[in-house]
Formats: sequence, structure tokens, C-alpha cells
Amino acid sequence: MDLAVLKEGKAILYVPETKNAMIKPGIIEPSHLPVFYNPVMIFNRDVSMVSLSSFIEVYWPGKKLNAIDALSATGVRGIRYSLEVSNLSELIINDNDPLAYEIMLKNIKLNKVEDKVKAYKREANSLMRSLKFEENKPINIIDLDPFGSIIPFIDSAISISSKGSLLALTATDLAVIGGSKFRAAKRKYQVNLINTKHYREIAVRALIAYIAKISAAYDRSIIPLLSYSSDHYARLYLLIDKGAKKAENMLEKEIGYFILYNGLMEFADNYSEKILGPIWKGEIINKDFAVNIYNNLINNYKYLESYERIEKFFNIIIRESELQNYLHQRIDTICQYQHKSMPSIEKFIEELEKLNYKASRSSFSSVGIRTNAPIEVLVDICKKLSK
Repeated sequence: MDLAVLKEGKAILYVPETKNAMIKPGIIEPSHLPVFYNPVMIFNRDVSMVSLSSFIEVYWPGKKLNAIDALSATGVRGIRYSLEVSNLSELIINDNDPLAYEIMLKNIKLNKVEDKVKAYKREANSLMRSLKFEENKPINIIDLDPFGSIIPFIDSAISISSKGSLLALTATDLAVIGGSKFRAAKRKYQVNLINTKHYREIAVRALIAYIAKISAAYDRSIIPLLSYSSDHYARLYLLIDKGAKKAENMLEKEIGYFILYNGLMEFADNYSEKILGPIWKGEIINKDFAVNIYNNLINNYKYLESYERIEKFFNIIIRESELQNYLHQRIDTICQYQHKSMPSIEKFIEELEKLNYKASRSSFSSVGIRTNAPIEVLVDICKKLSK
């Protein structure tokens, strides 16, 4: 296997040579590589560095934590954690593929983190359960970034979690969990969806609801700290709490349904045959945590390749977190159903604020807004601005 050497964050890494996986000039298909490495996910990994650092600062100040990156491939995420996040005492990276394991060992040595990072070649579920139930090793941070769905791994991840643990999860099956493949969504995630342009937020909320139900079976509850969808994936950071009563309250209060009609989307108050879900109806972003990430980024992570993109992204996330009790709306679909041309998002928000409604852009769509204005007001503004 031919290897290339590159720099990502503070890590120097061996990765498979990408020339044989090139499908278009400058575009590679990571699944064609002998060991998976996706440069598109640098943004995801950059956000992970800042988010994990903030998590430790906010929820475990001064403590030394153990973390596992259970599906590591080249080991890039775990090795970067060891170099870029303070207060991690041990970082476990793992992949069941022998070629991946070989590269992980090379990258550990290349970055001189042998004292902090330990590589395994195990099936991920077997390793997670073995560490917890056979070796009695506390795992405070569980990171899963599979190729596709998290379904095969989520039970094990939750079962080894404890009060105060962090689940950091990536799901790349957006076509399923977002509703485009609605039959598969019902079969795999037990959620009733339809194909919609609002798929990114629906994917995030449906995924959280699915994880919440599995967590409750283990007498655990989840608290979303940060949830977003970008590129081809959804990413969640979930704080774990324990207790049967807390799990019951979570299912009763935070799981709900929504309706989608005439290009608009809102939570459903009453049951009808048109409702979709279940999805998570509670908060998906902890504003204080998002602010901490933003400040941490500005103060400590300006070297990141994605710095400017993350800075802009969190500016939007922080503002829209104040309105997350409302689902985001897309101006293009609102106006499409009214047979009107789409005005600029800036003018749309300006009109809402003139009427004393709160409004912000949404991180889920470049033409998305989040607002407390009634549906009919959004329709009226579309008609007014399209004249």
C-alpha cells in the first residue's frame, strides 16, 4: 500500500495515496482507498477538537479523562485528540482492519504519542464492552464515526457510558434518517418520514430521538450539547445522565411529532394521520456550551484549517439556539408554494424584526430561518417581498 504524508491540525499522518481513488479532478472517493481517509471531514474533526476541549473544561474541570475512538481507520481523530485536547490521560484508537491497524501504529510512532495513545485491532462492539465489563476501565468519552449508520454500535456505546460521559457520534446515512429513503427510515430507525428539503434538521432530531429510546432501555437519559448537519453527515454531542426516572421523563417530555405542509414545518400539538416522527422536540444545542466552544476557538484554535468556517458556523448556531423551540423554515419552499420568487434572507429577517418577531439564520440551510413568527406571517412576508 502506497502512503502519503500530510499535516492535519497538529498531527503529521500517514494516509493512503489518493490518486487511485480520484473520481474527478480534486475529488476522491474515500471508500475506494485501502484504508478510509476523508479530507472532507476535516471540518468535522476540527470542530471535534474544540468541542471536546470545551466539554472537559465545562463538565470535568481539572480531571483526567479516558476516551475511545472506536472506528479509527488511520487513527487521525484520536491522534489529533491526544495532541490538541488537554486533560486526556488515555486515548484508545481501534479498527478491525489489519491495514488500518498497521497505519495507526505508524501514526502513533510518527507523532510520538506512544505514552498516551493505545491502538487495538478489534471489532468495535467487542472492544467497547470488554474495556468496560472485563477490564473495568472507565470510558468518559466515546466517539463513533462509522461509514454509514451508527445503529450497529449505539447499544454498546450507551451500555459502557456512565453519568457525565460524552457520546460524540457521526451518522452519514442522511438519505435514510433525513427521509429521502423513508421506507428504510421506518425499518431501521422506527420513524415515519417523507422526503423533504428540511431533511438536515429532521435527520438530527430523528437520530437523537432514536438514541434517546435506546438510552432509556439502559436507564440512561441524554442531554444534547451540540447537534448539527453539514456536508454529508449529522454530528451529535450528547451528555449522558443516569436514572430510570430521568429516562422516563425524557421520553415523556422530549419526544414528539411534527407536520409538514405547503413548504412549512412545525411541531404537532395534536395527533393526526398527517403527523411525522417521532423526533426529538427538545433543545438540540446548549447555548452556554456553544458560546464556550466559540470563545475556546477564538482563544486557542486559530491554527485550525477550518477556523474561519467554524467561526461563522458558530455565530449562526449561537443565535439560532435562542429559537430552537421552533423548527427552521426554508424561504425557498415557502415562496414556491405561494408561486412567488424568493426574496433575500436578509430582507426576510428584517421584515420579521420590524413586526417585533425574533428571527435568525439557520445552520441547517443557507436559505433557512428560525423564528417565533406564526406560519401565516411568513406567508404574508413572502407575498409582500415578492411583489
